Amino acid sequence: MPQLEVATMKKSGPVAIIGAGLAGLSCAQALRSAGITVRVFESGPVVGGRCATRLWQGHLVDTGIQYFTAQSTEFKRELLTRLRQFRPIISPILDQDNKVVINSTGPRFYVLQGNNYFAHVLSQGIDVCLNTRVETLSFPSDGIECLGETYHAVISALPGPLTARLFNLPCAPVEYDPCIVALLEYAGNDHSRECYGRVQPENGYPLLSSHCENNKVGRVIGEKTVFVAQASPTFSREHADAPSEVYLPKMISAHEKMWRIPAGQCTASFSHYWKHARPKATTHAQVELPKGAFTCGDSRTDSTVEQVWLDGRKAAGEVISFLASRTA
Repeated sequence: MPQLEVATMKKSGPVAIIGAGLAGLSCAQALRSAGITVRVFESGPVVGGRCATRLWQGHLVDTGIQYFTAQSTEFKRELLTRLRQFRPIISPILDQDNKVVINSTGPRFYVLQGNNYFAHVLSQGIDVCLNTRVETLSFPSDGIECLGETYHAVISALPGPLTARLFNLPCAPVEYDPCIVALLEYAGNDHSRECYGRVQPENGYPLLSSHCENNKVGRVIGEKTVFVAQASPTFSREHADAPSEVYLPKMISAHEKMWRIPAGQCTASFSHYWKHARPKATTHAQVELPKGAFTCGDSRTDSTVEQVWLDGRKAAGEVISFLASRTA
């Protein structure tokens, strides 16, 4: 990322970031470190986006990103200096043939306080406006207008289709698959001893994967086992508008077959619908953005925690270069 004099950057004017997920917060921290005034707008009540954690039935459950990996030196340094409270997941993930799924990006980690805690750490010192939806922007010659304020640059850290709507683009950089996530609590704590998770093929139906929160220290209370089951894109689309009582029994039944759990032991269930869960494709379309508009996150990169964090830093470098050209 280009290194510019702080005094120079302070003269460049404020920057707005739309979306307080990991990419947007990473970008905000990098810009703030360069001396740039940043304001982040988030439509939801908390930061983190799809890096979400919920207190449910007394258990701390990751309802979005289940784990993360760390390969780059830059991201490892971030984890060690800023986060620190993370641990490896020792138990393996198994496929439909009970074979261990080797993770090409290295060991899997989780945050003790919930994976969403990483987002809260990243948000420290950042001006974040929660419960603030930004749906339209205007691009006058002297900057970009957002909610009555003028900014010299705006970065969208939203999913591709929302970015396209925000910047009035003819098409999204990438389309997304939806996902219904079911939290399932079972009596007893002996259901998950052999592995952390189970996965199905990409065309699996109705489930794509299931992970057990008992493999994360301190997450589950009492004599219970808690799973996070993720439905396949096809199943999720089919039941996007259906009440949970229609699709949850189907997910529970498939989940119990996956883990070989006798029927009737599920003591509680809850579901959440992610409309933009993950990009459909591994390649992203190149789209022309308005002057002063930028993107970051999995609308242009892989959706792993490490990659969206790195892309937030990359976007910050692009914004810094743009602002420097304005003040040159």
